[in-house]
Amino acid sequence: MSVPLRRRYLIALAIGLTGSVSLAGCGAPATGAAQAGGTVRHTSRAGSPGAAAAPAAPRFFADAVLFAEGSGPLQVRKSATGALVAQDEHASGATGLTAAGGRSFVIALPVSGTCATRLYRLRLSRLGLPGRLSPLAHELHGELWSLATSASGQVIGYAVSGCAKGEPGYIGVIQVRGGWIRQWGNVNLGGVSPGNVALSGALSMSANGALIAFTGWDVAAGGQATRQVVRVLPASARPGTVAGRSRVVLSRPVTQPSLAAASLSPNGASFYLCTVSANRTRRLTKVVAYRTATGELREVIATLRGTPFLAGCPMGLDTTGRFLLVPYSLRSPHNPAGRAALLAARIDIATRATVILDLRLPANAGMDRYAGLRTAW
Repeated sequence: MSVPLRRRYLIALAIGLTGSVSLAGCGAPATGAAQAGGTVRHTSRAGSPGAAAAPAAPRFFADAVLFAEGSGPLQVRKSATGALVAQDEHASGATGLTAAGGRSFVIALPVSGTCATRLYRLRLSRLGLPGRLSPLAHELHGELWSLATSASGQVIGYAVSGCAKGEPGYIGVIQVRGGWIRQWGNVNLGGVSPGNVALSGALSMSANGALIAFTGWDVAAGGQATRQVVRVLPASARPGTVAGRSRVVLSRPVTQPSLAAASLSPNGASFYLCTVSANRTRRLTKVVAYRTATGELREVIATLRGTPFLAGCPMGLDTTGRFLLVPYSLRSPHNPAGRAALLAARIDIATRATVILDLRLPANAGMDRYAGLRTAW
């Protein structure tokens, strides 16, 4: 059975950009000490006896609130509590956000008045305050859909749609120091840019920048999705089509829960797959680890229950590969002047120690619908 591909704005909301042990009751309001716009709740599962002490999670993460009509300013939050540290209006409307290690991020902003995207680097201070946007010497033709980087930030992967209806989209890689660019075409993005492979989630990249992974659909000639897939694409692949140069590592019927996002481990040997199933009142988000070479299931990481009002699965893996951040439930305010809250699970993959962050979103006076969060850390 095939289903029509989603429209451009639904796919854009689903991209973040660029998280099963059951956690019962994760959709319930979090309780705990409030800290400047965030509350936390801890759940845990004991690690193996004699396990080494867990490394610390990154102190901060960056995010941009997604609305039906675009994204808000760049925000910096404490990863321990979700408390808001800073907000940068200069980075409003970012279409891509990805961590590049060492409190550094790469951000994509549209070029005003043109169909182009400019990339910038931004670094946080030790206190989490964002520095100036530093433009990279690369301007991308088209509208950016997703962004990913290597751990050093020297290799940047991107997915870009065409500027006109019927113009195919493409996936590309930039080597910042060498200056070379490699691209693979025929990518369907939102039904506007046609192609025989479509994206449903954000791009992910291995720490050395050698491998790209993403979730999506294989598409028939008539524009219908035939199956859901997880594909991996070597950054060294010869130019050509994405279908021809990438490899399917996991395949499921389109009638099964949505393959919403995939995050590669730092060495690329495994990936974390986020699947989403939802009805009008409930959303079930599952994160499972698989082997990249074989598609073999390794272990279930988390099951998160929440509301159906969050688009996609904007999960993020930190650059060490130890911690996952998984936004999974959006609570809308009861009145237009109220503030929505978004629940995100911060998971230590090795020990399953989990912190539920209750992130308070800015009031929007009911002018634009909340859709989710784009995160990076």
